[in-house]
This record gives sequence, structure tokens and C-alpha cells, in this order.
Amino acid sequence: MAIEGFYLDGNTSNRVNARLEVYQEAKELVLHLIDDNGHRQTMPVQFDKIKITSRLGNTPREISLLDDQLFITDDNNAVDQLIECFTGSKSHSFLHKLETNLPLISLYTALIIAFIIGFSLYGVPAISKSIAFNLPDSLIENQGSSIAILDKTMFEPTQLDITRRNEIRQFFMPYLDDHKDLKPRLEFRSGMRANALALPGGYIVFTDDFVNLAKSDEELLAVLFHELGHLKQRHITRRMIQASIVTLLVVFITGDVETFDLITGLPTLVLDLSYSRDFENEADDYALEQLQHYNIPLESFALIMQRLDDYYTKQAVDDQSSKDAAQADKKTLPDFLSTHPATKERIRLVEKFKKLHADDLP
Repeated sequence: MAIEGFYLDGNTSNRVNARLEVYQEAKELVLHLIDDNGHRQTMPVQFDKIKITSRLGNTPREISLLDDQLFITDDNNAVDQLIECFTGSKSHSFLHKLETNLPLISLYTALIIAFIIGFSLYGVPAISKSIAFNLPDSLIENQGSSIAILDKTMFEPTQLDITRRNEIRQFFMPYLDDHKDLKPRLEFRSGMRANALALPGGYIVFTDDFVNLAKSDEELLAVLFHELGHLKQRHITRRMIQASIVTLLVVFITGDVETFDLITGLPTLVLDLSYSRDFENEADDYALEQLQHYNIPLESFALIMQRLDDYYTKQAVDDQSSKDAAQADKKTLPDFLSTHPATKERIRLVEKFKKLHADDLP
């Protein structure tokens, strides 16, 4: 049996055509080197002195000889026969067996996909939560600079009457005092539509349109509790950590950093939206728990959620002629592509909460 390939002497980059002859009966190896001029040189080879790389697909096999010399060949089957001849065992590596076995490929592919999905849905949130709650409070508070950035880029000074602002602050004061550990700081801003949001550093921002939208201070309080829930669960910090982990995971899987475009970034987007909805659900639960604790009607939460839904439906219709026209009919947007749970779902949550805590409600 002869194995065709080429030879490297270990000192230069010159390649020489070579043929490794295998004498099976005598269990001897002879390497024949043939240069460009047809000159032939013969080298005896001892099998127990060589090293053969494992088989992997059609990758050329390297046979390491003495003094860093190499014999390289594409004839993987012949190399396998060589190993079997001298050792009595087949040389196929686990990877080679795997890549030539369709059922195993399917099984391992399914297991890898299941692991990635499981890690993304359960592992990433658990890791992020652990990291977020073990960060020093000082580091969390230092993230408060985000409101300064928003003041320069998005927010405008509030136009609410100072008397109205003071009324709200006075109404919120006892509830904020009960959450001193979160160091909440209430702020009012204009410059964007009806919204309330919690920011790193304990800032809770109510926009003017949102304050004007509410029909009672209890409705505003329901949303305040929701935002306090975000602070208590460190959702802002956890979301940043999760986004970083998911991005690194996608890059690790695809091995693509420079062309990290929509295709590779889509899983990150969908997962981030999913995590956001989970956080919103947690904050909703916290808001209802606090409303119950202070004997405030749970309907306050449902009412303000419905007002927000009606408000944005109207805004979307009014914007049909603008760049937001694609969002005019929000019913065409699947719930899983929304960062917040559907309004109907949130209202149902109130009913479920009532049934679950029927014995505790006044």
C-alpha cells in the first residue's frame, strides 16, 4: 500500500513530493522523496516514533516524523488503514464518527439548540439577577447620570403648575418614605408623550402628558408603585447585564463581530423584548401588592393602563401621515414584539390578583 503526499523537512518551507509505502506483512514503512528533478531519496520510518493527527472530515492528515519533519496527505482512508495495520484498531476520532452519523448530528444539534434556548430563557436572567443584586449600591447610584443625558437629548422642563407638582409630591411623600431604601427621587418633565419611567440612580420621571392623563392621584400612585417595583428589582441594571450577555452569546455562536447586523442581532432584540416584558410583569405585581397593602382600590391600576392604551391609540391614528404611520394600527403588532404586556393582559392581571387575594382584600 502506498500513500501519496508531500514532505516538509522542518527547516525550510520547501515541499517535496513524497510517497509513504506500507509493507503490511513485514510491518515496515518507507518514505520515498522525489524532488523536481526526479531524484529519489529513501527514508526508513519507525511507526512507534511517529505521531498521526486525528481524522476530521477531509482535512489533510499530518504524520510527524523525527526532528520536526512532516508527511502530509489527503488520503485519509489510507492513513486509517496504516494505523489499523500496525495497531489493529481503527483510528476514527469521535468528531469524525459524529460528522458522518446523521442521527448523532441531529441529536447533538437538537441538544445544543435546547441548551441555548434554556440558557437564554433561564440562565441569562438568573445570572443577571445575581450580578445585579451583588453590585455595590454606590455603583447603582452612579448610574443616575442617565437623567442628565435625557435632559440634554429628550426631555424638556416641565410645564406643570408648581402647585400641582407640590400636590402630587405631598400625596406621594408617605409612600416614598416607606421606600427610602431605594432612594427614590420624583421628577417631572415634558418633551415626550404620556409616560412614566424609572431610571438608574432612583429617579422616577412623570411626564406632563401622563400627569394630565390621570383622573386621580391614586391612578398616578399605582404607576409610582410600578416604577418603584422596577427600582426594587433592579430591572434597569439587570436589563443592561442581560443585553450584554446575550450579545456576547450571539457573537460567540456566530463568530461574527464585524458584521453583527440585523440577522445576527435579531435574537438579541427578541430576547431583550422578552426580558423587558418579564420585568414589566414583575413591576405590575409589585404595584398591585402595594395598592393592596395601603388599601387603595386595585382598579386604579386598571384604569390608568386603559387610559394609556386609549391615549396611544389616538396618538397613533393622529400620526398616520407622519413617520409613525406604520404603528397606527397597533393591533397588527404581535404582543411578543412589544416591550410591555398587552393592556388587556394587564387588566386581566388585576382580576386574577383580586381572586388570588380575595380573603385579604377589604
